[in-house]
Amino acid sequence: METALCIFMLFLAGVSANITGQHVTTGECVCVAGTNVNARTSASLSASVGAVLNTGDCFKIHGGILTHDGYTWYQLSHVSGTQNLWVAGTLLNKAAASSCSGGSSGSCTATAKSLACQLLQMHNSGKVHLWDRHPSGVHDNAYALNNIRDTCNGHQASRSHYTCSECRSPGAPGGHVCLSETLLRYLVDLGTHGYIHINEIAGACHSCHSYHYRGTAVDIDPGSRKHELISKCSSMGGWPNDEINHIHCQFNH
Repeated sequence: METALCIFMLFLAGVSANITGQHVTTGECVCVAGTNVNARTSASLSASVGAVLNTGDCFKIHGGILTHDGYTWYQLSHVSGTQNLWVAGTLLNKAAASSCSGGSSGSCTATAKSLACQLLQMHNSGKVHLWDRHPSGVHDNAYALNNIRDTCNGHQASRSHYTCSECRSPGAPGGHVCLSETLLRYLVDLGTHGYIHINEIAGACHSCHSYHYRGTAVDIDPGSRKHELISKCSSMGGWPNDEINHIHCQFNH
């Protein structure tokens, strides 16, 4: 019933998607066509949901292809960080290889890519922590870790697509965005001088016009560096806000 509803929504929107029966190989790139498409932990409508995907989210075929519950399911690689999840072929399209890294293949700056790679290296060495979840518990590809990993790979960062009390309509916009060089430089500078825990960048649901969706804002756990986080944000031309459980810093660009 749930997948049928998604297909009906696609029909109304005039979106055509279906790789069922097509020759698909391991490593081939496919993209989601639809809104709030559930990627599941196994090839079944009753399997738990590991991530919620939207049009433009692209992934490589991991290798598994199974028919169950009346649908042919395809296992996708690294859908939510490290998970390999299953999506019905009726909600997938083949795509160019350049579309696949978890984020959009739209071009962002070389400087942003370099800074993101520095942050990813800091995360891997334990100097900073990029969160791989949202406080809401929603699973998608827009975690802070995924935002930085995708940017380091030369792709745009994914934005979340769900509603919350701060933005009931239309909710977080989904899609992708290039991360701000200034924002990334702020995080690299902080990480160079001590440990930071980065909660959210372009992901999660915030106020409807949040700078997070522009790729120019970040939420950081204050830890013992609250005043430093605020001061550094201001000194770089940003606008900090102490939101008790995190420090929000946003820039114009």
